[in-house]
Amino acid sequence: MNVYEKLKYQMKNTKAAFSSRASSFRRDEDGSMLIFAMFILVMMLLAGGLAVDAMRTEYTRTTIQNTLDRAVLAAADLDQTEDAKAVVLDYFAKAGLSSYISADDIKINETKASGEFSFRRVSATARADVNTIFLPMLGIKSLAAVGAGAAEEGITDLEISLVVDVSGSMGWDSSTGKSKIYELRKAAKDFSFYMQCNPKAKRSDYPDNASCTVEEGKVSITLVPYAEQVTVGKTLLDQFKVTDEHEDSHCVTFDPDDFVYPDIPLDIELLRTGHFDPWSDANESPRSRTCRTDSWREIRPFVAKHTDMETYINALSAGGNTSIDVGMKWGLGLLDPAFRIGLTNLTTTNTPDGGTFVDTKFVGRPYSYTQDYSMKVIVLMTDGVNTDQHYLNEGFRSGPSEVFRNTADSNRYSVYNPATDKYYHTHNNTWNDHPYGDGDDVEVEYCKKSWWYGTRCWTETQSEPGSAVQMTFQEVFEKFPTSWYNQFSWLETAESNYGNTDKNARLSEACTAAKSNGVIVYTIGFETDPNDSVMSGCASSPSHFFPATGSDLAEIFGTIASSINQLRLTQ
Repeated sequence: MNVYEKLKYQMKNTKAAFSSRASSFRRDEDGSMLIFAMFILVMMLLAGGLAVDAMRTEYTRTTIQNTLDRAVLAAADLDQTEDAKAVVLDYFAKAGLSSYISADDIKINETKASGEFSFRRVSATARADVNTIFLPMLGIKSLAAVGAGAAEEGITDLEISLVVDVSGSMGWDSSTGKSKIYELRKAAKDFSFYMQCNPKAKRSDYPDNASCTVEEGKVSITLVPYAEQVTVGKTLLDQFKVTDEHEDSHCVTFDPDDFVYPDIPLDIELLRTGHFDPWSDANESPRSRTCRTDSWREIRPFVAKHTDMETYINALSAGGNTSIDVGMKWGLGLLDPAFRIGLTNLTTTNTPDGGTFVDTKFVGRPYSYTQDYSMKVIVLMTDGVNTDQHYLNEGFRSGPSEVFRNTADSNRYSVYNPATDKYYHTHNNTWNDHPYGDGDDVEVEYCKKSWWYGTRCWTETQSEPGSAVQMTFQEVFEKFPTSWYNQFSWLETAESNYGNTDKNARLSEACTAAKSNGVIVYTIGFETDPNDSVMSGCASSPSHFFPATGSDLAEIFGTIASSINQLRLTQ
């Protein structure tokens, strides 16, 4: 074999060997996972690095955000007297984070009135650039940790209806030996002081009012005393459209459907309560009318000063049935924005002392239910349960009655019976074909027996004095209680009444209307069943209902005042 052939043979063997080894390499799987594992390892290192850098950034962001939240809350506090920006910067300095925030990153918006801040809003942002450890492999050298926060505290404008029971049962409390109305006066005056003067001081400690810190005009209190009816008062009632049967008293008899709605419309006619006495006996003069006219019973709308409130509260007394539902209706109706025009009118209505019926600071109230920085509250207090509320039946409120008076003799009355076309003369219990005073002259024979002269008889011509005048129903019930009228069996009953069940349902509807519109309702059961479902159901929540005794009524009013003041601070 020559050299050429030998070389050719070696090359052939080498090619065969290489081909065999290449084929074997293709079939060999040893070490194939190593490359894949290296690839996965690199990806895991990148993912882990991303997580580490993200966690470091989130930790820094959380630290900044927590510090920022605490800082703006403290800075917005109206009780703190330091510069708000300085407070925020100090919080970051104490936390070692000063490099992340500057004064330019802090925004302050505040309002000051009567020397006191009434509103403050603090907003701020902070930023840190966190250097990354692993992400530079992807070209990311840092991540931003940003925090932002805002806090505000404002003294909310308050509209309060203080609805208090002045029914007859408030006259005496056997457990304390004092009148319940005495305890109510004391507690209500404390409440007014807390709300309109100083939420952190007791009224008894500051008789000279030197400690008043509440800006006048921020808190209005409407005092609504109620018994069987609510005496609205002429000036206030004149803002509404009311039937005009009389002007002797100023109450309204609501239709049952009215309690579903929160408002008392100014342009829809209301039914004036009849001026009548359903309580006295037939032989008595009227003295216990369902709508009473005592001035201390009148609603005092949107009172601005606690000193005025004290005057009105000090005058409260007691007498009459209990209509919690009617009190609640007026308390809510005067908070409803539908009354705004009426209230504005009252701010220009002069009083005898030269002032206005309502302080001009309250123009624009009642606010809408969604008004920012305003709150509506009803405090409803009773010492019992709903009792009968009387009202005149249709047809007995006005117009001519069946009763005739005699113009010459005030004790001569005639009552007509349409079924017999006869007139009953009340002074001698006789039936006649005419009312007394309209009869013809008659010859009347008189006889007198004497033991000396025997029987002597004579005749006299008699005539009925004066004349008969038909009375209106208003005149009848001004002169007599309804029991006098109702004693004549041929006449229809003049009055009816709403009872406990109906009135509880109406109260529930009024309370629901209040709560549905965001009005906060506190209720107080004074010496009542502590499990009173009617009053607790009316309250905004079970915790807004307070059973009370004479000894703790003032404390409960104080607790409610404290709760309201806490709610006023919005953050």
